[in-house]
Amino acid sequence: MSLLDRKLLRDISTMRGQVVTISLVIAAGIAVFVASISTYDSLLSARDRFYLNARFPQVFVTLKRAPLSLLSQINEIAGIVTAEPRIVRELIVDSPASVLPISARMVSIQNGGDESLVRLHMRRGTAPLPGDAKSVAINEAYADASGIVPGDDIRILLNGRVQTFRISGTALSAEYVYSVKPGLPIPDDRLYATIWVDRSAVEAAFDLKGAFNDLVVFVAPGTDPQAVIAELDRLLEPYGSVGAIERRDQPSNRFLDDELNQQRVMSITIPFIFFGVAAFLLNVVLGRLVAAQREQIAALKALGFSAVPIGMHYIKLVAVIVLIGSLLGIACSVAFGEAMIAAYRGFFRLPVFTFELTPWSLVAGTAVSFAMASLGVLSAVRNVLVLPPAVAMRPVAPLRFRRLRLEGLMTAFGYTPQRMMIVRNLAGRPVRTALTVIGIAFAVPMVVLGLFWRDAIDHMIDVQFNLVERGNVAVTFPHPFDRGIIYDLARQPGVLAAEGQRIVPVRLRASQRSYLTSVIGLPTGSELRRPHDASLRPIDVSAEGITLTRRLAERLDVDLGQVVTIEVMEGRRLRRDLPVGAIVDELIGMASYMQMDAINQLTGEGDVVSAAALFVDPAALSDLLRRFKDLPVIESVAVKSYTLSSFMAKIAGLVFVSAGILTAFGIIIAVGVVYNSARIGLQERAWELASLRVLGFSGAEVSRILFSEFAFEIALGVPLGLLTSRAIISLIAQFHSNESFQIPGVIGPRTYAAAGLVVVLAALASAYVVRRQIDRLDLVAALKTRD
Repeated sequence: MSLLDRKLLRDISTMRGQVVTISLVIAAGIAVFVASISTYDSLLSARDRFYLNARFPQVFVTLKRAPLSLLSQINEIAGIVTAEPRIVRELIVDSPASVLPISARMVSIQNGGDESLVRLHMRRGTAPLPGDAKSVAINEAYADASGIVPGDDIRILLNGRVQTFRISGTALSAEYVYSVKPGLPIPDDRLYATIWVDRSAVEAAFDLKGAFNDLVVFVAPGTDPQAVIAELDRLLEPYGSVGAIERRDQPSNRFLDDELNQQRVMSITIPFIFFGVAAFLLNVVLGRLVAAQREQIAALKALGFSAVPIGMHYIKLVAVIVLIGSLLGIACSVAFGEAMIAAYRGFFRLPVFTFELTPWSLVAGTAVSFAMASLGVLSAVRNVLVLPPAVAMRPVAPLRFRRLRLEGLMTAFGYTPQRMMIVRNLAGRPVRTALTVIGIAFAVPMVVLGLFWRDAIDHMIDVQFNLVERGNVAVTFPHPFDRGIIYDLARQPGVLAAEGQRIVPVRLRASQRSYLTSVIGLPTGSELRRPHDASLRPIDVSAEGITLTRRLAERLDVDLGQVVTIEVMEGRRLRRDLPVGAIVDELIGMASYMQMDAINQLTGEGDVVSAAALFVDPAALSDLLRRFKDLPVIESVAVKSYTLSSFMAKIAGLVFVSAGILTAFGIIIAVGVVYNSARIGLQERAWELASLRVLGFSGAEVSRILFSEFAFEIALGVPLGLLTSRAIISLIAQFHSNESFQIPGVIGPRTYAAAGLVVVLAALASAYVVRRQIDRLDLVAALKTRD
């Protein structure tokens, strides 16, 4: 073993505390980088495999009723490879065990689940065979939530009559990877099911024998889906088509795409911030660490070692630290990724969904860490090697202190030599002071980045479920009813307020952009649903035009006063140009609003409603829900408390898994930075502190000088870090918004306080360790100089 290798082992042993903390900083940066990229790749590959195996279509059409004989004309449309007609209906599951009505979507199959498009992936049992009118398959999520297994019976309300079916199996479908009840933003597997039946079981019940009301289409590669959609809309409009949509707007796929896009953004932004900060701090910390060994480097040069072996010696030190950090980081990234995939499994139903490390991210993370660390080390080594050995082995020349203007101001607060030493040391080494302050400042956002998600979720709930949607029960009807039904609901025991709504499917067009959605018609002076602006002020729905949420306006690229074409996709399918009368801010979904009288006038259906918002006395809620289950005029019921519990279990649960892990990594980085700043500060000041001890200063007085400087740097770094956090979170929120959700860039006082507290506690712990080092300081060794 060479002399330099023995020195390397001694250095690692002597600096083991710093080696461990620096390695943890590297590990945190690599773990976030590798786990985020690998989680995105794992989710993307799991989706793509399922879509390919399931023969997932590119175009979806919902209509009233069309004859099967029309299929030959559909197949003649240029670009269509396969078109699969189906029967799809929303219905109710009769479950005495459930307080709320259980909604379901029934989808017909005709090849025992091995369909030409949207083939079922059976998890247990089998799909109903052709001609079997007594069996059904149900989606796995509902089966798990309700405890149903193959062989059990399920009671379904079909066209006004309760029928009993035997469950033959549980299945997954690429069409319902994310299964959510229409009109709700959050899935609730307890209250929404997907049921697959053989066509023979439902075509007579819904008067669709020889007909279909749903169509899925697979188009040839390279074909523009919009061209196919235009032809399908033209052909199927007389049959009540509500407008064909392409794959990107299919509800399940849209949410899955949104999550993939958000995960992709997260795999770039958050790792970039974590990794960039970790790499910067690594560069600074190791650079200062090597600079503190100036005399050792000069001694090696005087003994005949050239620049290359000396440089390689410190590169080996970096390699050991980076290797330890990389191994820890890879282990942490696997744990992080597995936790994220486990959270996703309860959210997205995919047949094969496992965490797979992305090899290039491992190589890139380790290489960048090594490069940044080496850059800082070699720069510090070079600064020493350019000096003659005799010069480099001498202590660094004392700073040229001079009287500062600040000293004159300080006399009013009590002039003491110790305080002047603190001020002059900080002012006399501006670069070192600035680097320490910046390092501490960068540590703060790392903690905030993990903690702010709780503030964001709380803000989303408060805005969407308390300010915008003020009712606690939402009711939908199977078809529009006269507005008088609202007065009937208002007279129900326990109902304190009731407002009708008219929900109409429309296609919004602006220039070349279009979006298939629904307009929500609200009564004048609506109180149970009140749109708000960015300042959380309620906005009345425009009386002369249409009101859009900000993200929908951005999707259509329109602003206030500009004209939007509204194509009603039901009834007489009227079209009208309306100005954008108002733009509102909502955090969930992309809604549009009109006054209810205006939308009813547009559809020409009279004074009707299709949904109702209710405010119900919580004490009377259970009895009311039991009555609703027996009312055929009610298609579905959504209770805010159930929706919120599902939201917390699904969306918030997924977010908090990631946030908790990011918080842990942020704390590691903060502690590593603060500890190394304090520890290297002691190493750099050992000669000066030993001199003070020899001059008669006690250990406590010497510690007070060092810690006062460190406290000043903390006092500057923490507020600067909090300001930096505000900018970083705003950037993250901007990039993480999508069509399904908008993450608000909200940071609450508790998050700021927690982040600052973490840094302060890390500083106190570091001060304790450093104080013990000062008490054990070898004064003779520290004061020795080589001439």
